[in-house]
Amino acid sequence: MLGSRLRRALPLVLPLVLAATFASGIARAQPAPARGEAPKPRLTKAPELVDFVEAVYPEAELREGRAATVVLELAISAAGVVEAAVVAQSAGAAFDTAAVDAARRFTFRPAEVDGKPAPVKITYRYAFAPKVAVANTGKLRGVVLDKATGRPLAGVDVAIDGGAHVVTNAAGEFAFDDLPAGDVKVTLSRSDLTPLQTQESVEAGRTLEARYTVELPAPAGAADDEDKDDFEIVVLAPKLVKQTVSTEVGAEEARRVPGTQGDVLKVVENLPGVARASAGSGQLVVWGAAPQDTRTYVGAVRVPMLYHFGGLRSVVHNDRVASVELIPGGYGAAYGRGLGGLVRVTAREPARDRLHGSAQLDLLDASAAVTAPIGDRLSFAIAARRSHIADAARLLRDQSFQSFFTLPEYHDGQARLRYQLAPNEWVEVGGMLSGDRQSRTQPSSDPANRVSETRTLRFERYDVAYHKQLADGAEVDVAPWYGRDSGGRAGNFGGVPTSIETESHLVGLRAEWRGRLAEAWTARAGLDFELVQSESARSGSITSPPREGDAYVFGRAPADQVSADVWKTVLASAAPYAETSWSLFRDRVVVTPGVRLEPYFVSVDRRKPHDPNAPDLGAYHSDIAIQPRFAARWVPTSRLTYKAAVGLYRQPPLPDDLSAIFGNPALGISAGTHYVGGAELRASAKVAMETNVFLTTSDELVARNPSSTPRIGEALLQQGEGRSVGAQFLLRREKGTGKFFGWIAYTILRSERKDSPGARWRLFDYDQTHVLTALASYDIGAGFEVGARVRVASGYPRTPLQYVYFDARRNRHEPTLGVYNTDRIPMFVQLDARIAKRIKLNDSELELYLDVQNVTNRGNPEEIAYAPDYAQRRYILGLPLLPILGARWSF
Repeated sequence: MLGSRLRRALPLVLPLVLAATFASGIARAQPAPARGEAPKPRLTKAPELVDFVEAVYPEAELREGRAATVVLELAISAAGVVEAAVVAQSAGAAFDTAAVDAARRFTFRPAEVDGKPAPVKITYRYAFAPKVAVANTGKLRGVVLDKATGRPLAGVDVAIDGGAHVVTNAAGEFAFDDLPAGDVKVTLSRSDLTPLQTQESVEAGRTLEARYTVELPAPAGAADDEDKDDFEIVVLAPKLVKQTVSTEVGAEEARRVPGTQGDVLKVVENLPGVARASAGSGQLVVWGAAPQDTRTYVGAVRVPMLYHFGGLRSVVHNDRVASVELIPGGYGAAYGRGLGGLVRVTAREPARDRLHGSAQLDLLDASAAVTAPIGDRLSFAIAARRSHIADAARLLRDQSFQSFFTLPEYHDGQARLRYQLAPNEWVEVGGMLSGDRQSRTQPSSDPANRVSETRTLRFERYDVAYHKQLADGAEVDVAPWYGRDSGGRAGNFGGVPTSIETESHLVGLRAEWRGRLAEAWTARAGLDFELVQSESARSGSITSPPREGDAYVFGRAPADQVSADVWKTVLASAAPYAETSWSLFRDRVVVTPGVRLEPYFVSVDRRKPHDPNAPDLGAYHSDIAIQPRFAARWVPTSRLTYKAAVGLYRQPPLPDDLSAIFGNPALGISAGTHYVGGAELRASAKVAMETNVFLTTSDELVARNPSSTPRIGEALLQQGEGRSVGAQFLLRREKGTGKFFGWIAYTILRSERKDSPGARWRLFDYDQTHVLTALASYDIGAGFEVGARVRVASGYPRTPLQYVYFDARRNRHEPTLGVYNTDRIPMFVQLDARIAKRIKLNDSELELYLDVQNVTNRGNPEEIAYAPDYAQRRYILGLPLLPILGARWSF
């Protein structure tokens, strides 16, 4: 087995070996440094702002005449483009957002290091001041202070574009009188301070008071005087290459997507590569992979699901989300343990400027959040939510709609506490919890047709996160975490019971270093550890609940063969990984080889059903696999990018599948390969088009044993194969500071499975040939915003009936099924709409919104159902027209 794995990995390992050989050859060709000293890059030319973009002044602050200053850390590429803008000193969420949006569109004349264009990082001060034209000139007065000590800095040259300049006095003060009204560039310079360049708005007839805090370099002795530059500028390496196929949406834009009821993370359902989940499932199906194959992370912590039961809400409060990124496949070496896609939720940092918060109420639930600083270094954030839609539905007289789509009960909460150890160093502790319960009942006068089912899931996560940026620009992150999952399912179908309960304890650690190795060579290296200890108990029908690949008809009674088992499992892996990016030909070509070495350990306390006359014998097995990953980008022009990626991936078995009665304790690790290629064309700063093609293959998949009398401990076998091939397209117009945003996403794919080597290929249960989503939102002014979303998707495949017979033993009709998954549920088509009104209330904002799902009240089939004698066939329809009226107050 190990030999076959090495043969499969060989084509992917070879490019890494060649790349490493090439890099070592380059390193040998570099001139050796002078004896006793290492070469140091010298800044020979500072970046110069060429195109300044004025920020949109927040309406509430402008109306109140408030002024503010936002200090930004700008990462400027070798081409003079702002690659990143990070708030170093906040002035409030509204000012911060406006400043970052404007700064990202700045254009600089590139900095030069050793006479060559190079990426750098600078501090930029963006000042907001209301403009009132009542005179021709104004005044600028200010003080310059040491950021570390707060002491005034004397002898700092403060220059205004046009030639005027003054030097700060002993108190660090300076003043300009009779400056022309308008925007002026201000430059601070002294031989020993970090550069600070900003643009101020001088108002005629008024005096602008400015306060500059600058960071002094290390004390003398850290470097010789002759090595000091006029400015201390941190020379940055190019970023690690972005994921080959990735779609990221910011929280503010995602919250306004029609059809999501303002839920930021529900935007993932609208991204390319994601299938439309059936109503009420909340499942995430990416590139034809099973829902459990896609991993979801909040920061460094893995969570079991992205959405609550029913798919109505996500498990993280909106105010705690900064952005969400979907990587459907081909991701780098830092992540593993999954054959499907990857969802990464970036959490919002606790506020450091002042108190912020929100409260929201609508038909679905009620929520609240608050964040604020506690002193100079400590800050916190807390959020909570609880549903009431199920409580309200119980008041309805007609409960027939809950025979298929049942309304869930859910709650969630998050809390974070951050301590700022230094300007570039912090530690954060926090936790999150989520709970769900969903019940379905189908009464009947015939006991054989009565159905009841209840699902529950509760999870908790606690973590500590540490971050530090080193003096050379490298970054270190360490995040240990602990979690607990408790889930269950209890049901009864015509007297046949089913009960499953699983409790898991999880321990994880993610530690990573990211930094620069050479001028055009960056790297990341880390450790990804996870241990899951589970205890499971199951009783009831051996075929309920049905699993993917089962010959299943909705509403059909499960087999009346019952059994019971209790078992314990431990799954653990500690995966070191490394990834590096080489930028070649002036950043026109970037190659990113990586490797992940992942040993797995699987332990089950019982390899055979319990025998009171014999001791239980456990099953233990281990596996180690090299998972090479490789990605490349070619940028022939500034607007066009070609990209490709390939990688091996592994996934451990589910604890529920390791039962000696209902599963197989000997199950091992499943394997998969992703092949991805595509192109991206940026038509303008806000409009981009992207096309990607993909092929994923997998083997050693788990499927039910086709034998009616399987051997002991072999109810499941690991002989399956899978493949998905397709293409996805995205045309996107980003919002930025404009009034309109939207996108069109289309995916075409075919996903197939083969349950055993001799079986035929069949359609996967989650296959959707076509998935189209088009959405748009427009700010029409006066605080009003309107939007709409159209979704079109193929129905999931189903198995047709061949004939029906009467089972006298069970006193019911039973169907004989035809060729597996050769029928389909009809096409899904739905129009959703959203209208919102934002009202400014002093220092707060009230948003009223109406989100209407299925505006046309179209009856979309969600499942195929049959009469008890299977003589009639009908469709179970999804949600009808559903208006959700709500309000959100933020401050």
